[in-house]
Amino acid sequence: MRKNLKRKFNAVYNGDFQKAGKEQLQFPEAWLQIGGNHETKWDFRPQVTEGPLEITNTTAIRAGIIQTDAAALNVKREKEWLITLVFKCAMPETQPYLRLYPILLNGEVSKPWEYYVRAGSELETEQQYNDQYDSFKQIISVGAAFNFLRLETGILGQGSFYVYKLIAHCLSPKRRIKRVIRIRREIRQISSIQTIGEIIKPIKLAMPIPLKIPVTVQANVNADIRNLTPLRDSVQIYGSSQVPLATSICGRAQVEISGHGFHESMEDVTANQTRLFTTTRDVSSLPRISFAVYNFGNHQAYVQAELSPDGIHWALEGAQQMVEEKMLIIVTPKNFLRYIRLSYGAESLTTLRIWVQAQN
Repeated sequence: MRKNLKRKFNAVYNGDFQKAGKEQLQFPEAWLQIGGNHETKWDFRPQVTEGPLEITNTTAIRAGIIQTDAAALNVKREKEWLITLVFKCAMPETQPYLRLYPILLNGEVSKPWEYYVRAGSELETEQQYNDQYDSFKQIISVGAAFNFLRLETGILGQGSFYVYKLIAHCLSPKRRIKRVIRIRREIRQISSIQTIGEIIKPIKLAMPIPLKIPVTVQANVNADIRNLTPLRDSVQIYGSSQVPLATSICGRAQVEISGHGFHESMEDVTANQTRLFTTTRDVSSLPRISFAVYNFGNHQAYVQAELSPDGIHWALEGAQQMVEEKMLIIVTPKNFLRYIRLSYGAESLTTLRIWVQAQN
């Protein structure tokens, strides 16, 4: 399969990070940073063999890259895809991951499909890269209700992660059907039999000769026809991954009790006369979110929330707030957009601790 796929078109827009375009000198076009914190580094160096896109994470839970909405993979016409991630890790204990966000026809985003790359049989060395890099391949089946897939990759925890390519190929039915060679044997069929006396020994027939023999069957059937009652009768339901109802192997329905989830992250930053920003966060699945800012220093600082629909264009949210020395303030956005961050600054150097807490 690999030999055929090399000549096919990659459906992931700008998925080869070793090729530099005119408008992607600082970061690959149509890709955004996701996760991480102020200590995480994203270094984009196209046409470098060591790693065109290097992600170095030290303290954040996860750090990676994600496609923009406009560059999502169009899957509405094809059902099966092969997703390939070409990468390299600085240390063997580094934990890479791959996320796929299914987008429905009405624009809603479903729960992401997550794949964790572990050392073992699922990793193979890419021959086209001189046996230096690894590749993770996953075949996925896309239902008719999905329109796009938004790709995300990165690492969980500490480590250095080098990304070379993200490739998506459509698997047509012709590539999945294996050819079976059948050996033809010449078998002479009997054209006719004149008399019974011509049959002296058993003859191998090419196909069975149907015999039309009338058969009469008589039987008595006793059926118990009665009304069903909940105390005496029961119904078992068997589900699968294609239906919204989850069941056990014995046919019992499984009920999941939903509750409130809590998310929290924290950054320690130094404010000065230059206007700086916190980490960009995707809050599309978090209905309630607030910032808490504490000023450890001896000088006043100012903060203000900013919102963005695509992680590139930003608008100010609410009024700018002052943070007095040794004081704590709360910044809660009133409006909603998918991406959020906090800008901060000060007339003199001062240290700020910024919490982000949210519920879903």
